[in-house]
Amino acid sequence: MVSSLGRPTFGGLATGLDTSALLEGLLAIERQPLSRIRARRAEIDNQRGLMRQLNTRLVALREAAQKLDNRNSAGTGAATSEEFLRYSGSSTNEDVVTVSAGTGAAPGDIDVIVNALATSSREGSISYTAQAASTALLAGQSLTIDLPNGDPNAVPPVAPTSITVTATAGDLSLENIRDQINTSADNVGAVRADILRVADDDLRLVLTSTGTGTSNQLSVTGDLALDPALSQTATNASINIFGQDVSRDTNVIDDLLAGITLRLEGPSEQDTSGPTPVPIPETVTVAVDTEEVAGALEEFTKAYNDVMSFIESQFSYNEATETSGPLAGDFTLRRVQSQLRAIVSSGYSFEQSPGNPFAPTAGGSVGGSISNIGIELEAGGRLSVNREKLDEALALDPRAVSEFLSGRDRLTADPNDANDFYDEGFAQRITVELDELVRSGDGALAERDRAFADRLRDFDDSIERFETRLAQREESLILRFSELERIVAGLQSQQGFLTGIGQ
Repeated sequence: MVSSLGRPTFGGLATGLDTSALLEGLLAIERQPLSRIRARRAEIDNQRGLMRQLNTRLVALREAAQKLDNRNSAGTGAATSEEFLRYSGSSTNEDVVTVSAGTGAAPGDIDVIVNALATSSREGSISYTAQAASTALLAGQSLTIDLPNGDPNAVPPVAPTSITVTATAGDLSLENIRDQINTSADNVGAVRADILRVADDDLRLVLTSTGTGTSNQLSVTGDLALDPALSQTATNASINIFGQDVSRDTNVIDDLLAGITLRLEGPSEQDTSGPTPVPIPETVTVAVDTEEVAGALEEFTKAYNDVMSFIESQFSYNEATETSGPLAGDFTLRRVQSQLRAIVSSGYSFEQSPGNPFAPTAGGSVGGSISNIGIELEAGGRLSVNREKLDEALALDPRAVSEFLSGRDRLTADPNDANDFYDEGFAQRITVELDELVRSGDGALAERDRAFADRLRDFDDSIERFETRLAQREESLILRFSELERIVAGLQSQQGFLTGIGQ
């Protein structure tokens, strides 16, 4: 046989005993505590893995809640854009105007008349033959392009565009002029230069402002002759909305109504049935996209139910095996289960917004339950989305539904008082409380994981020490059996000798 030390052993040569079997039997008895240590280590490692599974599920629930809470990632203030509400936009004539909506939009219909689109500016040179185009600017000549598109109120201020091309080292062709304009450090994309080839001997330099509106009106001066027929004046967009004429330098207007962007596609059609043509208003409609909103809530309820099912699977008792889950009775699971149950069964009200119809505060009410916005708490502690009730809530007041989830900032005398920063909303409360559990580094589950790691290291140290002692014990037994074989062999030799003398 070969021992665990790698040393060959030979049993029973002199004594006739099966020393290998004896050795293995003795070592098997001494290994029993080691087996129990390894089994306990496997249990702890399994518990650690299950706790990590819980952490993964809680992170998914927190992320689903963060998509609803309209708070920034740190939870210290409002999000920069709407997270919960999703909007759809439609138009009675998308060839005239389209609409999209986001944060702060108010659902409803808006009548719009598009009087004129914003246009860019254009200037073009006279016609050049192919030969004349090679000397469009003679040595010493130049041209300058100016646009009044500066913004003195910007930080830092933006200077108007001014591009100058000078034939300092000889004549410049139309191609030279085009390339110098397009690559000028003063251009920054405000002007595009092209060569229009009308025919082989009809070449023209065309300059176009890339922006629209009167602030992008080109002014070309210098030694390049221009053709007025190619000139186009930059104009602002003109629309009528709510009976008010409005002018903008772009066809994408996002500063008229909070959260609403109008894209002008063409002038309104005219009603010519009367003596004087009258522009026909188009209606753009902004509505809450209930399908998208319901999808976000259903994702949240699915994540919540996944957590609760996992916890209950650990607590449930299997009568067939007469066992519970490896984490049955774990205090962390009890804490998580208790916290989530408390959050979903609480009433919500806002001191800073007492008129929220889903979180009433009148008459000393404790506030509204999550069922008011269509999240139902079913028997067994699971959540589901009641689409009929959700649609009714969104039709009544979508911003109040969003507020129910996000909470409300509170004005306090002490801006450093983190405990009095806002009235808690449903999703925001889940985000905050789960963050304390799953936060990397100092969250409760991170601390539990470190505790498991410490216990596993202790087990590994114990196993290593035990294996060392066992190896030493094996070596000692091998030496003792070997000594026994030597002594018996010596006695047998003496017996043979004495037997020989007696004969």
